[in-house]
Amino acid sequence: MYSFQEKIDSCIDCKKCWDVCPANTVTEGNRFTPQGKIESLAKVVAGEKLTQDEMDNIYLSTRCGACDDVCPVDIPITDIIQYERELLAKQGREPAKTTAISKNIIERNSPGGMDPSKRFDWVTEDLEISEKSDIAYMAGCWVAHSQPDIARSTIRLLNHADIRPMLLKEEKCCGLFLIDNGHLEEAAEHAKKFVDYIESLGVKKVVVSCPGCYIVLNHEYPNLYRELDFDVEYSLNIFRDMINDGTLKPKKLDYTVSIRDACPVRNLKDVPRDILSSMVEVKELFDDKQVCCGGPAGLKPNFPEISSDIAMLSVKNYKEKADMLVSYCPFCMHHIGGVCKSKDEELNMKDISVLLAENIFGDVKEMKS
Repeated sequence: MYSFQEKIDSCIDCKKCWDVCPANTVTEGNRFTPQGKIESLAKVVAGEKLTQDEMDNIYLSTRCGACDDVCPVDIPITDIIQYERELLAKQGREPAKTTAISKNIIERNSPGGMDPSKRFDWVTEDLEISEKSDIAYMAGCWVAHSQPDIARSTIRLLNHADIRPMLLKEEKCCGLFLIDNGHLEEAAEHAKKFVDYIESLGVKKVVVSCPGCYIVLNHEYPNLYRELDFDVEYSLNIFRDMINDGTLKPKKLDYTVSIRDACPVRNLKDVPRDILSSMVEVKELFDDKQVCCGGPAGLKPNFPEISSDIAMLSVKNYKEKADMLVSYCPFCMHHIGGVCKSKDEELNMKDISVLLAENIFGDVKEMKS
């Protein structure tokens, strides 16, 4: 196993990571650069006292991966941040809010500690859901508790293709927050319980709406536990296939949208663009650069003002370029919507699944609910 410190020492001080880091973009003095985040590793390993800026910097990251993408010497910056957080958690030095959210996931099965009995309140009578099926649908915490229209729209679109999925009645949080903050032992136990449960149902495919859930189940669980005996499919991949084969025939709409890209699936950016191009004109939000919404991995609860400032980068840019901001991440929807509400800022933002369902079936609000 190579040494993280050796990778850090290979830094050529090009400062490319400085330019793409959203936390550094909205703060002054280059105090919170990705380069600075990883340079604290030796002190963390030694258990030495960190300055407040050094400690803050380690947690002023959503692990969006923009810094990894631009590093010319391939330093695994977000992996090092995760390792620093793992050590700080074991040393009892992580932020109290990070500890509390991790406990929520383990004990109440959602980052916000929401009422588990309300996880399926999004289900309405018009949705065709099977008691038993080869295909299951996983809404995820932020869809189920904060953005229920995404789940309803997804099921309606699947039903249109004669897909009637079953629900995971013991659906769990995927555990992304645990992974982002280095709680890997707890995440591994969490993954084992969830995978064993899904496989006990005989499910062959799990369809997910949340990019975070998709990347965690597909890529993190095999590392934390083992290879899965079922496939994990991102809902947008299915919708694009349905448009391509003529199952869905979206109407052209006379307005422009900018896309609020989801960091976990930034390698799949063409999928939402293909879907949206069948309906509307797309204007790039950041000229094809990856800019996080500023919410994930504990940045929002630990640094609410900086998190809000990052969110407003997306709001400002879409208003200069398009009529609507379109998201395909429920946490982006939750975070940016909450920030705009707190600032009394007008926001025209919609999830792509909801927009597609409205296009195909008419306004969801007019449908039975």
